[in-house]
Amino acid sequence: MYRQRFSSFQLNRKLNEPVDAASLAFFRIVFGCIMLFSQLRFLSKGWVYLLYIKPKFFFKYYGFHWVPVLSGNWMYVPWIVMIFCLVLIIIGKYYRVAITLFFLLFSYTELLDITNYLNHYYLITVLSFLMIFLPMNAAFSLDSRNWKQPAMVPRWTLTVLRLQVGLVYFFAGLSKIKYDWLMSAEPMKTWLAACWNIPVIGTWLAMPVTAYIFSWVGMLFDLTAVFLLLNKKTRPYEYIVIVIFHLMTFWLFYIGIFPLVMMGIALVFFSPAFHRRILNKFLYWMNKKTGENYADIPLSFSFTVNQSAYAFFFGLYFLIQLILPLRYLFYKGNVLWTEQGYRYAWNVMLIEKDGYVEFYVQDKATGERFIEYPKKYLTPLQEKMMSTQPDMILQYAAFLAGKYQIKLKHEVAVYADTYVSLNKRPGQLYIDPKVDLSKEQDSFAQKKWILSEKKL
Repeated sequence: MYRQRFSSFQLNRKLNEPVDAASLAFFRIVFGCIMLFSQLRFLSKGWVYLLYIKPKFFFKYYGFHWVPVLSGNWMYVPWIVMIFCLVLIIIGKYYRVAITLFFLLFSYTELLDITNYLNHYYLITVLSFLMIFLPMNAAFSLDSRNWKQPAMVPRWTLTVLRLQVGLVYFFAGLSKIKYDWLMSAEPMKTWLAACWNIPVIGTWLAMPVTAYIFSWVGMLFDLTAVFLLLNKKTRPYEYIVIVIFHLMTFWLFYIGIFPLVMMGIALVFFSPAFHRRILNKFLYWMNKKTGENYADIPLSFSFTVNQSAYAFFFGLYFLIQLILPLRYLFYKGNVLWTEQGYRYAWNVMLIEKDGYVEFYVQDKATGERFIEYPKKYLTPLQEKMMSTQPDMILQYAAFLAGKYQIKLKHEVAVYADTYVSLNKRPGQLYIDPKVDLSKEQDSFAQKKWILSEKKL
């Protein structure tokens, strides 16, 4: 009992010891710059129109069907406001308001359509949420007016960010301990085979043995990354590996800004002294360019919180972050096939899934059947994503039922004829074609109308 109390005391003292707030400031600036680039890129490529204005139908997350889509060009407003907020976040002006507004708007845009779900979008959401409650503006910010002198914050504020980033790497590695990834080298084998035409190394990349090397190394890299980053001796070498790894995935596979995000946030594991050296060099450059002496700005930042309330809040938060990636264990079947418990679990690059679906609407009064192809109301991306994801198929079936009941003035039934191929295996019937999907309700319960994957 004494040892437990002593250990608890030591842990509490360690977490509350003061550290230089430069690490939080560095993270804030890096996060803000990457997000600013991302949002400007999103606008420049016309994705607001393609993903949020052009579609006639939107797939909503369970429990968030009430989230409205702004009409027409009003959808550009959230991105314009987010860009403005990110500038404020970077310079640390009105930080708390800016990060809260960014979190709300970014979450809003993500809740509009399941089609656009990506692991790094979810990561941005949770990081921006955490940053609301942390003193990210304690140093190198216009809020604190502290650009040079050290401002001290409790160590746990930095630990929170490191723990979140560490969980991403660890669960990404844990999720790769699956038969397909390790024993079949899929989908890596399929993706690398498509790289055969790359000069010099294309032939080597397309070899099956290369896919196995990539799969096993990828799994070990994710599982060990956080531990090697925490060790002062191995940290610099591990970060070099992280940069090489993510640059390679960026070059070989189309995965958006995910590599840039991970390279940026992994720097949080470096020491506050390292972060302050980089920021001070930037300040030296600013002094030469502007003639301002930022070192003379007085220190005026303080950070006091209710320790018990914060401990409970972050304890609950990280408990949820531990449960979400493991919730698939409560469902029967292969999570890669059923996708129940797949999202929010850091399942990175695990599946190559192709599907085909068409719907049959039956007039219950006359028995007449109508065939419906998804492309009538969906964009190509929506159709592709919906064809392999059960909750999206269910939503679209409900949408068709509503349309036909208004048109026919009769009760209708909706059936799906769906074939799915997982990691290049032969296509199989996916949804029970005898189940009237218009009568099924979405929930967290097991979806019994998803047919089991047969071992072929």
